[in-house]
Amino acid sequence: MKNNIYVLNQRQDETFDAAGKAMRDVFSVLADKNAKVIWSVPKHCSKYLKLLDLPYLVLFLLFHVNKNDNVFYSIPENHLKIRLLKSLQHVKKYRIICFVNDLNAFRYDGQTDGDPGEVRALAAADKILAPNVNTVSMLKKNGISSDMIPVGIWDYRMNETQIAKIREISHAHKKENAVKIAFAGNLNKSEFLSVMEIPSDVRMELWGKLDQEREKTLADGCYYHGILSSDEIPFAVAEMDYGLVWDGSGKDEIEGGLGEYLRYNNSHKCALYLASGIPVIVWSRSGMANFVREHACGITIDRLGDLDQAIHTADYEKLKEAALAVAPKLWEGYYLSQAIDSACG
Repeated sequence: MKNNIYVLNQRQDETFDAAGKAMRDVFSVLADKNAKVIWSVPKHCSKYLKLLDLPYLVLFLLFHVNKNDNVFYSIPENHLKIRLLKSLQHVKKYRIICFVNDLNAFRYDGQTDGDPGEVRALAAADKILAPNVNTVSMLKKNGISSDMIPVGIWDYRMNETQIAKIREISHAHKKENAVKIAFAGNLNKSEFLSVMEIPSDVRMELWGKLDQEREKTLADGCYYHGILSSDEIPFAVAEMDYGLVWDGSGKDEIEGGLGEYLRYNNSHKCALYLASGIPVIVWSRSGMANFVREHACGITIDRLGDLDQAIHTADYEKLKEAALAVAPKLWEGYYLSQAIDSACG
């Protein structure tokens, strides 16, 4: 990289759940670019010690960051830190790059207009690494004029041992009469799993957090397998036929704020499925649909009621082959790496 990259520390090394895996992979790709993480007070320290974060950031920007260097931050992030970045940019002349992890106003409320504070935090950036083309359009409608680069999908990095095991499982995989569809994540918020109608020859295989009371309400055809770590779950998923990316409360249609958020979000479970070597099933108007169509690595459906016909008319072998072609790029962090190169170039 021609100029240095500096990154605001999101303390991602202190988070070990599946959500933490996504940001650990982001920092891993940045490390491949020789990016330097700007120190911050550890998460477990008192709120008084954390007051040192802001003066330290000011001093670091003034004395370490040079003209045309790149300073990288993720959303969500402390808005005060972002304001400091923007204020000192006038003095130091560095480039500010924002990576969009979550847009919380859209995630929880299903809004079409962003939170003003979140919009300002995004607008501070010269370049924005947006999840997908839908996000780019939505942010433009909210007045964001920064140069935006759609990443397209989350990467899902794996080591050589994991990759070898995924290849072994994929090679041995044989499609059976019952179609096995993986669904992984926080199952407590996936209300559709209690009301959807599952075709008789389909098994919904579930992994993730699920309360006992919610487990009792799962629809017929759902089979719960507990919680696996982000390092273990690809091996279980690799034995499935498809992976489903869906959300919301609707029995058939996408409903509710979490469901609508799929329009703008790159669901991490989509990366998990493809990195595990299986085709995906996504909502036709989701942010991931463009990637799936472009790479022919899955099926897009308008509603859950289309699931039966879609999986029985698909050319499964071609979809599986395409998913296995995408997987190595996810393992190496290719998509984010390309977006960073574009932003810093």
